[in-house]
Amino acid sequence: MTKEPVDLVSFLAPYPAEVRDLFLAGRAYLLRRLSPVAELHYDATTAVCAAFSYTGDLKGVFVNLAAFSDHVTLVFIWGVKLKDREGRLRGGGKQVRHMRLAGIETLRDPYVLDLVEQAAAAAPKPDGKISHAIAVKVYAGPKRRPKPAKATAARAKTKKVKKR
Repeated sequence: MTKEPVDLVSFLAPYPAEVRDLFLAGRAYLLRRLSPVAELHYDATTAVCAAFSYTGDLKGVFVNLAAFSDHVTLVFIWGVKLKDREGRLRGGGKQVRHMRLAGIETLRDPYVLDLVEQAAAAAPKPDGKISHAIAVKVYAGPKRRPKPAKATAARAKTKKVKKR
């Protein structure tokens, strides 16, 4: 599990290096903490995700890393049920809660690790042996991905400024 999955590396290619690096470091850290666990990799419309499940299916996902154009978010699928005494989790719906990662140190924070462990403890588990597996899902349709830095900078230079 030390080598990065080709699908994730490919999905993350358009993202800035700091987002890619944090996402992959976060994934590796969660794998070490949660193993054995199954992963579900998603190339979704607005984000690239690595979800973790003991059952290997979507219904069993309890925590998810999501890479957006400028940040990585840790998502708790049943976050509303977690004991978040410090109120660090965000979200106002009936189920999901999340937090942005400031860096890998956010995942190493004992408080955040406790939230991850709470989610893992409450997650459904199969009757038999749990083994590492990866499932990949690519959503159809257009993707909202970061613009390449060079192209964005070039467009900014060529924009005409309107005089008033």
